[in-house]
Amino acid sequence: MEQKLHPNVIRYWQIDYGLHTIKWILVSCISLIIQAIWLPAWGWLTMVSCLAISFFFIKGVAFICFGVYRKYSRRSYLLGDDELMIRWGNVWSDRSSIIPLSRVQHVDQEQDMLAKRLGLSELTITTAGDHHFIVGLTEEDAVRLRRQIIELSKLDNKDAYYD
Repeated sequence: MEQKLHPNVIRYWQIDYGLHTIKWILVSCISLIIQAIWLPAWGWLTMVSCLAISFFFIKGVAFICFGVYRKYSRRSYLLGDDELMIRWGNVWSDRSSIIPLSRVQHVDQEQDMLAKRLGLSELTITTAGDHHFIVGLTEEDAVRLRRQIIELSKLDNKDAYYD
């Protein structure tokens, strides 16, 4: 049965994308300052800046209010005996990766300050060719899943975890 992420990840994505939106709005305000101080004759720069600010604001609010729920509904993972399936997507796409556990090189658990505050962790599963991420796990689930992946990876004598 596919495992869903912890619901706190919705709040995490809302705050993270809100900060991202504020950053782009502030960057868009730079041209307003330049126009006001050095280029007062360039009235079109004010209009372009206001359009950019409006675009980033509307996009940010739409994603924070609706997009995070869609993103949450499309994210899950399933750990089998010999493979890990990770499903993700956004408003327009639905994707999945199947990772053979015999190809796993190492598994990292990561947290940033915001995720730690919300009790969330992220697992990074590294294979020979790529990195795969499972975001939105509780700290306990991340430790448990990491341990399970490592134990199942040890079953093959050709892997990095072989003792």
